Amino acid sequence: MVIIMRQFLLAISTYIFPIFATPLLIWLWWKIAGGQWSLVALVMLVPVLFGYFTAFVATRVVKRWRMTTGPRIGGAYVHHGFIYASKMAFVLLLITRDPMAIRIWFDWMSVALLSGAATAFGGWWHDLLAIRAGKIEFTGLGASAAERALASFAPPTYFAVGATYAVATIIGWQLVVEQPGLFPWVFAGALAALVIVPTIVYFALDSSNRIAR
Repeated sequence: MVIIMRQFLLAISTYIFPIFATPLLIWLWWKIAGGQWSLVALVMLVPVLFGYFTAFVATRVVKRWRMTTGPRIGGAYVHHGFIYASKMAFVLLLITRDPMAIRIWFDWMSVALLSGAATAFGGWWHDLLAIRAGKIEFTGLGASAAERALASFAPPTYFAVGATYAVATIIGWQLVVEQPGLFPWVFAGALAALVIVPTIVYFALDSSNRIAR
């Protein structure tokens, strides 16, 4: 029964939710943005690109882990970026439906903490289930060792992902609303922040990472 439930939850998290939630979230954020697609791109496209970057680094550069099932390119899912984007945009939607309303420091701290905590727990929980189901393998580690390795870096790294995404997206949203011509720079800056901050956290915490020769 436990195995069946684990497989069911993983199917929802890995396939069903991204497939059905992505178009719905695009539409919802498009409504919130008043039909301004540049704002939708900040919310949805930035985490899509980040998801593929993460997969490339993890499976091709440091070769830390790989997926073992499903449609894959190399060791990562074909739709890896959309797994990230659908969940991150959903969490942001739950936290705020009006990015322009985030103004005071308490609001900013709340958004960062809520998005970071939700992403940290959700990311760690999903990966833990996937390791136990044999759907994620850590290079050179058995399941128990992989779980311990995951616990050492995943929660703080995923927290950095969620917090950075939320703050960078809302800052970018506000800038683009006020000055639409800044969109290319804002988009590049948001993506750079989302790549750099969690990467620093990951490499600082995961002592077993290595650059493949």
